[in-house]
Amino acid sequence: MRTIRRHRLLLAGAATIASAVALTSCSSGDAGAPAEDGAISGDILFYDTSGGQVWEELDATLFSDFTEDTGVTVTDDYNEAATKFFAASEAGQVPWSLAFLPTVNDAAKAAEDGYLEKIDTSIVPVDKLVEGTYDEYGIEVGTFGMVLTWDDEAYPDEKPSEMADLWDLETFPGKRCFFNNPQYGWTLEAALLADGVAPDELYPLDVDRALAKLDEIKSDITWWTSGAQSIESLENGSCDIGILWANRAFVAASENGFPASITWNQAGYSNSVWSIPAGAPNAAAAQELLAHVIENTEGQIAFASKVPTPIPASVIGLEPTSFPEDVQQFLPIGDNVTDAIKQDIDYYSENVDEVLDQFNRWLGE
Repeated sequence: MRTIRRHRLLLAGAATIASAVALTSCSSGDAGAPAEDGAISGDILFYDTSGGQVWEELDATLFSDFTEDTGVTVTDDYNEAATKFFAASEAGQVPWSLAFLPTVNDAAKAAEDGYLEKIDTSIVPVDKLVEGTYDEYGIEVGTFGMVLTWDDEAYPDEKPSEMADLWDLETFPGKRCFFNNPQYGWTLEAALLADGVAPDELYPLDVDRALAKLDEIKSDITWWTSGAQSIESLENGSCDIGILWANRAFVAASENGFPASITWNQAGYSNSVWSIPAGAPNAAAAQELLAHVIENTEGQIAFASKVPTPIPASVIGLEPTSFPEDVQQFLPIGDNVTDAIKQDIDYYSENVDEVLDQFNRWLGE
């Protein structure tokens, strides 16, 4: 059974009639404000910067459960980046009641600009989240890991264990896979770690030093340009080892039956954020949705069993062992990330253009 705040949710009987009335008025312009008895209704338009399988599984698990328990629907509005959100917020014309902001930095900027509602902690039990994975304007979700990944059958004896193994062509022969966008590929960080830089000294990145290290294996690198291509490269033998997103490695292993293995040691990870826009047309329902998602352990496990990027990012008491065995090693939570490194989003926010320019010029040499 899911554990939910039923005393705050729209139930059967008279409340169902109230819901029908509210939905009718919503179609005439009322986006679903709470009724006097605290019931919620209407629809939550979701500003979604992930889409694809993430949306499909949210719709099938956490959002479906919320709709079943409250009658409030969640409608997807896919947007590739946060650009449209900021433009609409600046113009004061926000149709969304929940926003999936792609980076912590996006959420911080939106809060600073006054574009976000505060989380109502009398409704949303943030105390159930791991400290550091939420603030007064949002909860972190959808952690993506950038992990050392390899074809387990290519290395039957000794197994890779750290980023330096990408540079050990004798022990671990074969092509190396890297993402051609360093901000989301952990490429520069991996090079610096392999060159002996301590994890707590990675930032600001010494890009010159990282590129010099990458020069050592440049002719052995296969560059991938999308998550789908990353696992295709591994599966078709274009590379035997590299850095992939953990959720893509999971797809290769669990859905495609490929012997992909990973280590979280020296891996990088980063989060997205769910926030409620300032002036959201159905903010009351969005607050309840956040509460429902945090309390819906069953739904969290169901979602992350298909997409191992947990939502919320980390709930107290949920460890990898809480999930099915085949997904456990791919989850960026608990002991898995003890030796992983959180990406410095502020660094990239301030330096990304310069870093990309320098990297792309090196790539073309």
